[in-house]
Amino acid sequence: MFSARAAHLDIEALREAADAAKAPQEARRDDRLRATTLLCEVVETLSQEARGHVLGRGTPQRDQDWPLLQLELLLPAQWPEQAREHALEQARAAAVWAPARLRLRAHTANDALASDSLLRQLALEPLRADDAPLRVVAAADSYIDADVVQDWDGRGTLVSTATPQGRVPGEAAAGLLLDLTRAVPSSDPASAPEGAYALTLSPMAHRATEADARGAASEPMLAELATRFLNEHARRADDIRALISDADHRGSRPLEAAGLASTLFPALDPNQDCLAVGTTCGYTGAAAHLLTLAVAGQACTQAEAPVLVVLTQDPALRSLVLVSQPLSPAA
Repeated sequence: MFSARAAHLDIEALREAADAAKAPQEARRDDRLRATTLLCEVVETLSQEARGHVLGRGTPQRDQDWPLLQLELLLPAQWPEQAREHALEQARAAAVWAPARLRLRAHTANDALASDSLLRQLALEPLRADDAPLRVVAAADSYIDADVVQDWDGRGTLVSTATPQGRVPGEAAAGLLLDLTRAVPSSDPASAPEGAYALTLSPMAHRATEADARGAASEPMLAELATRFLNEHARRADDIRALISDADHRGSRPLEAAGLASTLFPALDPNQDCLAVGTTCGYTGAAAHLLTLAVAGQACTQAEAPVLVVLTQDPALRSLVLVSQPLSPAA
């Protein structure tokens, strides 16, 4: 059985901890225990990072002097309500932040574009004086569970010799720390923290044939979308130093990313500069989008150059994200 699991998780220890905490029965399935733990790790890491940025400008003397931090958390729609509530409580407790200055907003991941839709929503929402400028956007999902694998096998969606285009069970939690004040054009890019990067989202485009259909292939619309998108933002193909996609082995998805690279970015090394996250991490459901953006952010920081993200998990809709470093005053 192929699977892409988080090797550091000890499921027996997680079950014991759930028993000790009297977690609701709906939260005790292996996949939900694992996803909740991974989500808490991401929230702890990103809230600690946010804390470091605040302390870099001086130490707040009182809890109320800390800026607001808002957790925007996405969990799978198929989870029962009690499992979702338990995961959200655990994530709130994991945040390294003054409790009185912490807010949480829950979101249901109904499809592969849930976190993309959330990022677009946050970009359009006006930032009022009483809103939290700092946001941790995070999602988690896991399919490392015997019941899930059995269900996939019964429905013919599990990867096997008989179904080579089936899913590989995977799991992940991923997130981004957003400073929404920097989305304002007048904000000073020179004050951006080290390692910060900007996200620019493309319009959506629609495939003529769904990626999971028999005989589906790469379509020219993706290259056309990328060309328009880069031109609109005054970027040349030569500016892009890496191409990161969420593609896995299913359907036309790997062909789409590879075709785009060969058409528009021939200078990129297919083995070094082009990465399909899904081929390594398996099917990660609600977390796939943010996981790909997080990987792209690391690539952008390491290359000190723009990176283009290709999002293919939806069967028909396609979008791109330009990941770039904040402009310096001399740029």
